[in-house]
Amino acid sequence: MKSFKSLIETAKQRNSYWFETAKLEFSVELNRMFKRSGITQAELANKIDSSPAYVTKVFRGDTNFTIETMVKLASAVDGELHILITPKNVTAKWFNELTSLSSEQRNNDETAKQWAHLNKKSYETNSSLA
Repeated sequence: MKSFKSLIETAKQRNSYWFETAKLEFSVELNRMFKRSGITQAELANKIDSSPAYVTKVFRGDTNFTIETMVKLASAVDGELHILITPKNVTAKWFNELTSLSSEQRNNDETAKQWAHLNKKSYETNSSLA
């Protein structure tokens, strides 16, 4: 029986793994921005000229997004879509969100705390490799 780690490594060889990862990352960030915006799902649907059922589908992760839809959704929750291409095996960190938060917001924002923890962990790992 294969270990979980080897199953993940095998999955990462397939494009479908990366499609689903990108959709999940977008959906998670959209949900965070949606909660921060204070609007309802019906209001979000109205802002993107869609139905509340479609918004439910988006948050369930059952949507194959187009870039146009991603831009509309991000804009509807007062966000912007940024797309980044990096070399394989490079971890990228977005700084614009954290730098736009006040010190108090960074201390109270769960995502900022998680990012800081992961960034510290990544830095320690990369430093030990040097």
